[in-house]
Amino acid sequence: MFFKLVEGFIGAATAQNGALPVSRKEIDGIEYSVFDAVPPSLAAMFEMMRAHGELPFIVENGTSYSFAEVHSRSVALSHALLEQGVKKGDRVAIFMRNRVEWVISFIASSMTGAIVTPLNSWWGAVELEFALKDSGASVLIADDRRAKAVDAMDNPPSDLIKILYSGNYDDKSNWLDFTALETGSTATTAPDIEIFPEDDACLMYTSGSTGYPKGALSSNRAVISAVFGYAMLGMAMKFYKNGGKIIEDPAAPQLSILLPIPLFHVTGCMVIFLVSVVAARKLVLMRKWDVTDAMSLIEQEKIMTLTGVPTMTADLVNAPNRGDFDLSSLTDLSAGGAARPADHVDDIKETFGAGAPLAGYGLTETNGIGAFIAGDDYLAHPSSIGKAIKPIVELEIRDPATGKLLANGERGEICIKSVCNIKNYWNQPEATAEAFVDGWLRTGDVGVIDDEGLLYIVDRIKDIIIRGGENIATLEVESAICSLDEVLECSVFGLPDARLGEQVVAVICLAPGTTLNEQELREALKDTLASYKIPTKVVFQSERLPRIATGKIAKKDLRAAML
Repeated sequence: MFFKLVEGFIGAATAQNGALPVSRKEIDGIEYSVFDAVPPSLAAMFEMMRAHGELPFIVENGTSYSFAEVHSRSVALSHALLEQGVKKGDRVAIFMRNRVEWVISFIASSMTGAIVTPLNSWWGAVELEFALKDSGASVLIADDRRAKAVDAMDNPPSDLIKILYSGNYDDKSNWLDFTALETGSTATTAPDIEIFPEDDACLMYTSGSTGYPKGALSSNRAVISAVFGYAMLGMAMKFYKNGGKIIEDPAAPQLSILLPIPLFHVTGCMVIFLVSVVAARKLVLMRKWDVTDAMSLIEQEKIMTLTGVPTMTADLVNAPNRGDFDLSSLTDLSAGGAARPADHVDDIKETFGAGAPLAGYGLTETNGIGAFIAGDDYLAHPSSIGKAIKPIVELEIRDPATGKLLANGERGEICIKSVCNIKNYWNQPEATAEAFVDGWLRTGDVGVIDDEGLLYIVDRIKDIIIRGGENIATLEVESAICSLDEVLECSVFGLPDARLGEQVVAVICLAPGTTLNEQELREALKDTLASYKIPTKVVFQSERLPRIATGKIAKKDLRAAML
């Protein structure tokens, strides 16, 4: 019933006489389904905030900021950025925890026509230095804690303009003050800069199967299409919950959502933050996941939707103190970023009743959009990730070696064609050519589509670990470990973890005559790897690691022996 109602609603909404008409359009030689009547740029989309007025937009540590206030502050900062020399197409990097200033920085940068470049706030100096040089960022906006990593870089870009949002950072001598820039502007309207749908909008770094992260470059059209695709899906969900009826209730409470994941994630940025702009939805920030804190916020702010990695909804189900909080406002518990165990689906329904389990599948390369499942179809098929979000997403299963389209029931690589897909990998034409074929993204995930059209993810081609929704390239961790004098060779892989999905495991062969223990290893890696990438389980041995016929380390055998 879920897909029947939802697909019927979307079909009507995207017809030429519908609310969000869709047509076919050729972009860079590839034909896509595109929305005909959405804003042409992120800057134009952010003007929608004016209409939302004094409705709460961001809630941070109990303080509420309205749509009008956030828009006004963003306008002021956008003019300050222009005064610092920011031009259309420049990269403005954001290196902060979840806070209202992150949101303001993103909006303001978009208003200038710059390419917003969110950086992983868990990165250390080495990863940060790579991303700043790779992106060619001209401006970096950071908070107190991240400023320490910035100032710890060995070879920072010499012409980088650094802006600090700070309360107590010790050395501000090389930093411009965020608040002074913002309050120093008297502008009340966004800069008059012409920005087109195909202009570059966002550069998000994603950890794939290679060492350093890749910059995923999106156009304004791609980001906006993903945002409106999810907004359309939200309307379809409401239609489904109303039993196939369109019911407008002016007295209904404002939509609200909890943000328990980082804004630098594609889900946090695109699916939660930017969709909230379109949906006039209240966004309640968390800086770090804690199930008790989350339940307290759900009760206080009457949160309707929780979107996070599967461990978060599992934590809610299993929280021993859940009965201490009123969680009755929850209507949707959505998961993405990693596979949700099938038994969790029934657990959510049994625990929350009205709180419907939902799941989505998307990548940084698709701006977070792809497939989706909820309602009775999810309860009936809890191992599935659903169907493509048509008409703007096309999904196929192909033979990874030949590219041949496979029939239902056959395992192959999941491939996605969508106007929401990124333009390319920044500065990496070879990686772009490998990942994109005739407009189709090769996801690196192995899936199968059944006779009902439902997608199941069954394996991964790429050698990555997904820990709590974070992609970790095993090659990067292996390189960091092997750089230590005590290490002769190592192999890194993921093992199942009941809470985080996977844990990082390292099997290490020590160099003759050396010693190294787990604590020493972790201390040695702190300066080169973000904390979530450091192995949680380590096996040391004196003998060389096993090999396959080609001479490569037998990683699959090592992993299988530890399952």
